[in-house]
Amino acid sequence: MPLSPVRLAPKLTQPTGKLLGTRRPCPLVEHVEPPSTFPPSFGSARSGPPCSAVRARGLVRPSCRRDRHASVASTHPHDALFHKVFSQLDNAAGQLRAVLPHQLASRIDWTSLRLEDGHYFDDQLAESQSDLLYSARIDGHLLTIYVLFEHQSSPEPWMPLRLHRYLNRVAERWRADHPDATRLPPMLAVVLAHTEAGWTAAMSMHELFDLPDDLAPRLRPYLPQLRYIVDDLSARSDDELRARAMSALGIMALLFLRHGRDKQGFLELLRQWADLLRAVWHAQDGREALGILVRYALLANDAATRQNLSDTLVPLLDPAAGEVVMTEGERLIQLGEARGHARGRVQGRAEGRAEGRAEGRVQGRAEGRVEGRAEGCAEGRASALLAIFDARGFRVSRAVRKRVTSCTDVATLDRWIARAATADSADEVFDQ
Repeated sequence: MPLSPVRLAPKLTQPTGKLLGTRRPCPLVEHVEPPSTFPPSFGSARSGPPCSAVRARGLVRPSCRRDRHASVASTHPHDALFHKVFSQLDNAAGQLRAVLPHQLASRIDWTSLRLEDGHYFDDQLAESQSDLLYSARIDGHLLTIYVLFEHQSSPEPWMPLRLHRYLNRVAERWRADHPDATRLPPMLAVVLAHTEAGWTAAMSMHELFDLPDDLAPRLRPYLPQLRYIVDDLSARSDDELRARAMSALGIMALLFLRHGRDKQGFLELLRQWADLLRAVWHAQDGREALGILVRYALLANDAATRQNLSDTLVPLLDPAAGEVVMTEGERLIQLGEARGHARGRVQGRAEGRAEGRAEGRVQGRAEGRVEGRAEGCAEGRASALLAIFDARGFRVSRAVRKRVTSCTDVATLDRWIARAATADSADEVFDQ
C-alpha cells in the first residue's frame, strides 16, 4: 500500500553532512547552515579527508561530488539523472519514505536528513551503478542509509555480496573519521532498480550460501545476513510513483527510469506526463533539468530522436524546449569525438616531437597531429559505443571493452555503433 504524499519542509535541500569527515557541499543544492535542531555531536569527530592508510587500502575513493558529476553527466545519463534528483533532499526524503518499512520511516526525523560525500562501489562498475550515502536521526540516534542505483536490465545475482563489500567501505570510513568510537551507526542498504522482468536476485546474504537442509539451522546464526531493501520500478504503477512526496523532476525521473526503454509508447507517455513536464520546465533550473531528461531518453531509447522528441515537447512546453532537445542531441554526437580529438592531439604532438628529432621537427609535428586526429576519431567513437551499451543496460565484459577501446578502424566502429542501436546484447554487435 503506497504511502500518501507528505508535505515536506521547503528548505530540506541542505548541505552535505560531515558524518564521514568531509566539508564539501553538494553542488546540486545550495549550501546553507544546518538547522539548529541538528545536535553538535551529529558531525564527524574530526574534519578533513580519510586517513592515508584507509585510502591506500582502497577502502575509500575520495572524490568531490562536483567533479564526479561533471565527468559523468554526458557519458552516463542514468548517473546524471540519479544525482540531479536524489542529491536534493526533499526528493531523497520522499523516495526513502516510500520504500523503507513504515515502522522505520515513521520514526526517522526527516528534517535531519543529510547527504554525505563520497561513493563506494567498484571502479569497473561505474557505468552501470550510481550511489549516494545519507545520514539521519532515528529516535535521536544516528542512522546511515546507503542507496545504490543499479542501471541494468536484469538483476544482479550477487547483489547481497556486493552490498556487503560497499557497506564495509562505509564502515571503514566511519572508523577512520571517528577513531574514539566503539560502535558503528546502523546502516541500511536500499537498491533502486528498473529491471525488465522484475527483481529476482537474492535479498540477503543467507540466500547465497549453499546450506544442506540438516545443517542450515545450525549454521545460519553464524553467517552474515545483510538483508537489503529493493525498489524495483518495474513492479510499481505510474500512479504509485506519482503519489510519492517528491518534486515534479523527482517523479519524472522515476517515470523515465521505468519507461525509458519503451520503444513503442514512450512519446505518447510524454504527452500523458504533460503536467509534470510543464512543472519541470517552469522550475528555476528548468532548462538544465529538461536537458538531463532529454539526454537520458536519447541514449536509453532507440526510438527517441532529436526530431520526434522536439515534435512532442514543443507543443507541450514552448519552442525553447526544442532548442534544448537539439542542443542535447548535438552535444551527445560531438562529445565522444571531442574527447577523443583532445586526447589524440596531445598524444599526436608528443609522438610528433619524438619523430621530429629524427626526421625534422616540422614534419614530425605535422605527422603527429594527423595521427592524433585519426586516433581521436576512433577513441571518440569507442566512447560513444560504450555509452550506448551503458544506456541500453548491456553488461559489458572486460574482453568486449578491450576490443572496443583497442579498435582504431573508424569504419568498423561506425558499423558497431549502428548495430548497437538494435542489438539485444553487446555480444550480438560483434557476432554479425
